[in-house]
Formats: sequence, C-alpha cells, structure tokens
Amino acid sequence: MQYNNFLKNLKSNYYIKKIISRWTQIHTIIVFFVLFFLVIIKTLFSYTVSNYSYYNWLADAQQIWKVSVPVNRWAIYSWWDKNTVLATSLHLYDLAVDPQMIWDKEKLSNFLVDIVYNESCNNKNAYLCKNNILKYLKVLEIENFVNDEKYIKNLLKDKIVSKLLQTKVTSVLIDKELSPSDILQIKNLWFSWLYPTDNYLYINPEEFDNSDSHITELSKIVWTNEERLKSLTRKRELRYVPIINKISIDNSDYITSYIKDEKEAISRWILSEEKAISSFFILSPFPNRYYPESNLASQVVWFVDNAWVWNYGLEWYFNDILKWNNWEIVSRKDINGRIIDPISLNQEDLIWEWIQIISTIDRNVQKKVEQLLEDWVKKYRANKWSIIVMDPKTGNIIAMANYPTYDLNNFWDVYELEKVKYSEFPNPATDLLWFPIFVEDNQNGTKFIYDNKEINLREATREELWNMALVKYKYKNGYWAAVYSNDIVSAVYEPGSVMKMVTVAAWIDTWEINKNSMYQDNWFVEIDNFKISNVAEQCKWYHTFWNALNYSCNVWMIRIAQKVGKTLMYQYYDEFWFWKITWIDLQWEVSSRLEPWEKRSQAWLFTRSYWLWISITQLQVAAAYNAIANSWVFVKPKIIDKIVYPDWKEVVYKTEEERRVVKESTSKVVTNMLYDWCTNWVAKNWFVKWYAMACKSWTAQISYKWWYETWVWSTVWTFAWFGPVEDPKFTIVVKLERIRTSAYGWETSGHIFADVAKYLLDYYKIPKKEEKEDKIEAKK
Repeated sequence: MQYNNFLKNLKSNYYIKKIISRWTQIHTIIVFFVLFFLVIIKTLFSYTVSNYSYYNWLADAQQIWKVSVPVNRWAIYSWWDKNTVLATSLHLYDLAVDPQMIWDKEKLSNFLVDIVYNESCNNKNAYLCKNNILKYLKVLEIENFVNDEKYIKNLLKDKIVSKLLQTKVTSVLIDKELSPSDILQIKNLWFSWLYPTDNYLYINPEEFDNSDSHITELSKIVWTNEERLKSLTRKRELRYVPIINKISIDNSDYITSYIKDEKEAISRWILSEEKAISSFFILSPFPNRYYPESNLASQVVWFVDNAWVWNYGLEWYFNDILKWNNWEIVSRKDINGRIIDPISLNQEDLIWEWIQIISTIDRNVQKKVEQLLEDWVKKYRANKWSIIVMDPKTGNIIAMANYPTYDLNNFWDVYELEKVKYSEFPNPATDLLWFPIFVEDNQNGTKFIYDNKEINLREATREELWNMALVKYKYKNGYWAAVYSNDIVSAVYEPGSVMKMVTVAAWIDTWEINKNSMYQDNWFVEIDNFKISNVAEQCKWYHTFWNALNYSCNVWMIRIAQKVGKTLMYQYYDEFWFWKITWIDLQWEVSSRLEPWEKRSQAWLFTRSYWLWISITQLQVAAAYNAIANSWVFVKPKIIDKIVYPDWKEVVYKTEEERRVVKESTSKVVTNMLYDWCTNWVAKNWFVKWYAMACKSWTAQISYKWWYETWVWSTVWTFAWFGPVEDPKFTIVVKLERIRTSAYGWETSGHIFADVAKYLLDYYKIPKKEEKEDKIEAKK
C-alpha cells in the first residue's frame, strides 16, 4: 500500500512530469553509455587498485613459467688462465619454431641451417662434424659423404624444410610405464593409430577414427579415464617443432641479438613484418651443467648428468663444495605457451659464480697433449694411450690425458653402436683385438638399440673376429663407457724397466760404487724352476753397470737385489709409496699390496728387481720420477691449486714434501745415468736438441690370469722423462697399450715424448743450453 502511494506521488511530481514529457530516445542512449562507463571504471578500479594483488597473482599463474633447478653448482677453472672454465652452470636454450606462422619460411630455413651447421661442425674436426650431422639427420651412414660446407648445408636444409612443412600433431605420448603384458594386449588390439615401443605408448591423432568403443578398450589397458584419452587423441594444429637442443652460448647470443635487432627494425619501419622471422622462434631456457671445453680433461673433471647427479672425478670429489641450494628460473609466456621475450644470455644469465675451484691443469698444455695423443694413436693403431705432465718441485699436475676420450656435454654418446667396416679394419683378427666387438645372437644375446631398433648381441669370439662374412658391431668410440675411467689413477700395470732406476738407486745408496764399476753377466740366472735371462745381446759378459742400465739388463738387476737384500729392497719400495695411494684429490685412486718381505721367496726378490710381477699406477710412476728430478725428495702429487670462497678467502693447496728417499749424491748419479741413456744410447734418436734430458722406456707384456698374454700386440709401453737436467721443470710419463706398428716402446712413445717436450720447452720459454751459457758468460 505504501509502495503504491509512493509511485502515485512520484508521477504527480511537477519535475518528474516535466522530465517524462521531454524524454526522448537519445536520452535513453546517453544514460545507457553513462552507466556502461561507470561499470567499466568500477571494474578497472577493482582490477588495478582494490583487488590488484589478487588479479596480479592470477595473471602470473597463467603466464609465468617456472623451472625448478634441483641442484646448482659452482665452477671449476683451469690454473694457467683463470678465465678458462672447465665446468660451470648456466642457462642453455632449446630452439623450436611455430610452423603455423605465415611469414617468410625460405628465409627462416636458411637461418636455421646456419645455426645447426655451426652447432654441428663449427670448430670441430671432420669426424665429429660427420657424426653430429648423422645424428641430427637420424641416419646411420651417408654414402659418399663429403666434408664440405655447401654439401652439408644442403643435407640440413632438406631435413629442416621437411620439419617446417609439418602442420598437424602426429605423435602424442599416452603412457611411459607399461608392462610387457600391457604392450602385448595393445598390439593385439590391432589399432593402426597406436605405436607401442619398449614401455612407451604413442598415438597418432591424425590416424585416429574417433571411435568411442576404441577409447573404452584402450582405457582399460592403460588405466586412464576416457575423457583424458579423448583429449589426447583430438586432432589439432602443430605449434611446436623442435630444431636443436642445448644451443651453445655463441649461437644463443647470435639468435637473441638477431631477434632484438629485427624487432627494432620493424618498430622503425626499416623491415616489414612479412619479411621478419623472429615470430617463428620459441626459445626455452633450461639450466645446464656446461663444459665449455667439451672433451678437455674429461676423465679428470667428469660430468653431472641430466638428473644433476654428479659422477666421479672433480665433480664428485668436491661435490659438497660445488653444490648450491635449489632455486627457480622464471620466464613469461603467451597464450600459445611460447616465450614472449626470449631471455638474453647476458652476464645475469650465468648462474652466479662465487665459489671457485682452481685446478692445476694448464688448459693449453692439456689441449696440446690431447691433440698429440689422438694423432699418434691413429698413426700407431694403439688401443689406448695416456700421458701425465707434472711439476717436479710442486707436485702440480699440469696435464692428465687419456685417449680415447669423450664429450662431457654429450656423455651418453659412448653407448652408440656402429657396424664394423672392413675397409677400415682389413685384418679384423688383429685390428679389432681387445675391443668390445659384438655379433647378433637372438638366443644368447643381450638387448641393444641400433638404428632405433632392438637387436640381440653377444660378444664375438676370437674365431669370429676372423670371419669377414659375419656382420659385427662395435662402439663408435671403441670402448663404451670404459672411456669414463681415468686409467692414470685407476689402473695398475707392470711398468717394467722404466722403474729399474729405483733398483739402481738402492744399490748406489747402500754400496760404494761409481760409474766405472764392473760386473760379470753370464746372460741368465736360474732360481727354483725359473730361468731368467736378458733381452739385449749387449748385456752379455763383462760390463760397467752404466752399460747395464742403458740396455736394461735383467741379470744385473738381480745381482743388485742379491747384494742389497730383501729387507733393504722392501724398505726402498715402501719409501716410494708404491703400495699406498698418493691421496690425490680424485676418486677411485688404486694401488697394489705389498706383503711383508719375510713372506716372500728369493724368486720374488729376483723378479721384482727388474720390475716384473709388480704393479703400480701411472701416477705412481710419475711421482717416482718427480722424486728423482727433485733430488730424490718425494712430493705429494696435487691437482687442485686453491679454492676461492665468497668472502675472497682462499684455501691454498701447499706443496707437501713428504720425505727424502735416497741421498742427494745418489740422485745425481742416477740422473746422469738417465741423461746418458736419453742422449747417447737407445733413445738418442728422440733427444731434444739444445736441452739435457733424462729418460727411460720399457716394453712389457700384459698380465693375464696369473701369467702373461702370448698373443700378438699384447704389450704395454712406458716412457718416463724429466728435464732440463740442470733445473727440471717437467716430468712426463707416457703409457701405450697394444700398439700394432712397432715391437718396441722407445720407437713409438719416444715420438710423442719428443713432441710434448719440444712444446713445453717452447711454451714456457725455457732457454736453450747455449743461451744459458751465454747469459752466464755475460754476467761474468
């Protein structure tokens, strides 16, 4: 009643009557727009002021892409050049394109070809270039492949153009944890649009027939609800085509700079948008453990895998220092899931480096010796080579290299197989000896993946190596994951005559003799059921002990051991730490066992006097020669120079002089003997002109099942050197396994010794002998 009275009074009001009488349609429109804008203003106020924090959070949740970094790590550096990073953590980009964009695809394909070529072949040798191209093209071999830039780019362009022509999604992962019984049930469905492989199941939406009954059958096997399967099997446009992953820093810088320049050119009307290609790019940043030098010192540094698990080497040994806290990287994406503005690889993109581990490795020396190893291994057709370069006075390891090696950024490549090409191995029984070689065997073989297919392989027998009609497989690197091992510290072997200088030193240190002292050599010695003889004819009859060392006379070494006795010989062996690890900062260092001398026979003493049946590591050989070069003062080997912490405090690894092994006068005599051997006798063809060097080599059989291999190429050779004699700067020990082109170690290891020595003397600018004498005369 009151409401009706109110309306009646309102209509009778003079002013209201006046407004109604003059009201037109235009007034209604005006009022509508006024109210409309008031609502907009209220909404904007709510978004930007009163409820800003809520809507900002909501937008970030939709647009911001977060990647959690489970473990971050600090850097490892080379010693000589602190700017040389051996291992670091940074963001590397995966490059993809959106093929639905309508701009200039010809220009895009040429750009992508250049990027892929640079990643695959730039600054890489012909072998690595070809291998990278084959992997990118996903083929095993290309007949008549030519290592020519234009030829390779044509191959790449065909591949990339085919990628850009894709417009529909043709592969979707349904499940990746299927059991063998699940796979069998799926295969029995006989659905052409399903692709089961291993534990994975993929579907091609373009081939799917949209049958609800088929979805129902599949859902019962993969334990997935039907709505999810319908979503996965729907037909849709392809908006993401991967081009290349983990782009190098140089190429990342180039791409981000190109995008920036192109956008600026468009904004200034210099370039039309139709001619631009930056809209195609999808750059996704991912944190990576990155090794800028690739395979440099790979067995020393080791790697962090894709799960950020550290593996051996410096990465493992210093893990508690290298690892950092969990954190996240953030980037903003558009409605299609693409990065809106690619993050540039500027200084801020490098994960903040503070703790720095500085190794003693000299990057330039390491690089040079690895190049030499690769060249000489191929020339002499050896299975393995390794080399260590040390500073006699400090114990610093300047270089430590093994060959074959591997790429730290692609450490999984060691598992790749290839078929044996008999054009490369014309005598397979000897050329392939002691390499892991496989043949197909469906009954007794183990499952391998080759050419993206499963095959069953077992190791080939010695007889099957001869059969050139048989298809054989080998690892591309020759050794599978065995190349991860640092044999210099992790493998013992019999060094042979290269260590006879320890026996000589024991004699000189305990008996009053000189270089002209004589001894009688009757060519052989009999002990128990053994007959021990010399190798060189020059050992026979009456000679000085100087001659005996030059020709590695075994009988003379036995005479020394008889004179010195088991007790003292045991003491000298122990003083050199041959039965203990050196405690270098690397994992998996090994050593042999030295049992008390009381338990050993006379035959044990005889054979060990010329270093038979006695095994040590190559690092222990180098440490022993270091002691000789350092006036027989044993210095602990080290591979870390210092660790720098955030407050700039440094933990410096000082030189540790453990003990004097023999008298200084003894060291001078032994050094002169090694100098004489290196200059005037067996190794005279490999001496370095103008420099006085001391060295010794040896060829030894490889031990096998409590005896020695008697097959062809069953030898290991060692060459040890230090110099210049008057003021030693370097100690070098080279080890070679199963060389197929020579019978004696000094003929082969001497080559690489001379090459490395000449490089070091020139690299560190050590004056020649004549120059030193001229300087002394000038001072006088």
